[in-house]
Amino acid sequence: MRLHKFFAFFILVVLLAFSFLAISDIFSKRIVLNKIAFIKKGESTTDIAQKLEEEGIIKSAATFLLLEKIIPGTNPKYGKYRFNGRYNYPEVLKKINGSDVVSSMVTIPEGYTNRKIAALFARKDLADFYTFDSLTTDSTFISSLGLPVGNLEGFLFPDTYEIPYYADEKFIIRKMVDNFRLNISHLNKDKIKFDSLYSTLILASIVEREAAWDKERDLIAGVYTNRLQRNMLLQADPTVAYALELNNQSRKKIYYKDLKIQSKYNTYIYRGLPPTPICNPGLQSILAAFEPRKTNYLFFFAGDDSRHIFSKTYWEHLKKLNRI
Repeated sequence: MRLHKFFAFFILVVLLAFSFLAISDIFSKRIVLNKIAFIKKGESTTDIAQKLEEEGIIKSAATFLLLEKIIPGTNPKYGKYRFNGRYNYPEVLKKINGSDVVSSMVTIPEGYTNRKIAALFARKDLADFYTFDSLTTDSTFISSLGLPVGNLEGFLFPDTYEIPYYADEKFIIRKMVDNFRLNISHLNKDKIKFDSLYSTLILASIVEREAAWDKERDLIAGVYTNRLQRNMLLQADPTVAYALELNNQSRKKIYYKDLKIQSKYNTYIYRGLPPTPICNPGLQSILAAFEPRKTNYLFFFAGDDSRHIFSKTYWEHLKKLNRI
């Protein structure tokens, strides 16, 4: 009888010891040095616990799961969370309930097309490429943005954006279009009609893809404006490059055979501006398109240092190219 009592007492002591150790483990703080946990949409609590354990943020996924069920009101939210300091299990749970989410900073370079922007956000796990890309040509969605166009090319303003964890593809695109409107409002002081604004944006996109130096942007815009006024073909290589990109062909250099591509974007064949912008231009290119420099230049080509050499006549142009 005494043996049974001793055994029961021993078991009780062991259980109390394990309980103490478990409680101590739950509330003891681990040192975590600058770790980021990325909780994706649709991940289960088990997946989250395993990820936290693998990152060294918690010691045991099993303990985390048990505590998550015991503590009321816990509901881990997707997003990026930075851990840098000392944390116990309840503090980790509190953090991933959305109290301290990390926003992502994303810089969109000037001259990126909508597809390149979609790919950039996809690489950073902030958007699905196909969803983002399809929204840029979704007439219903574009209409909800108040834009009378069929393609958002040109309206996704290049800038650095802070993207919160809850952002979806529509949120990101709206943010970029709103930023476009904000920047344009400072330039479009005369409130020109949308058709004129859109033509200016198309011109700006060509300037963006042509110019390597800011000081040349208004000169290039002036050349294209002069050619448009004279009903000359623009003969802009970047528009041909864009036509090729739409056919999933990428070129660092445009060849003579490329100039024959049948596309409304081929300004070697079709007069006037292409039907849409060919990229998302930055502020300097938009400003140049609004205020092109007035000259008599009608031709230019890029020199060895990417600076352009301008000419007033075709004869002068050929001479500078050393072809005559």
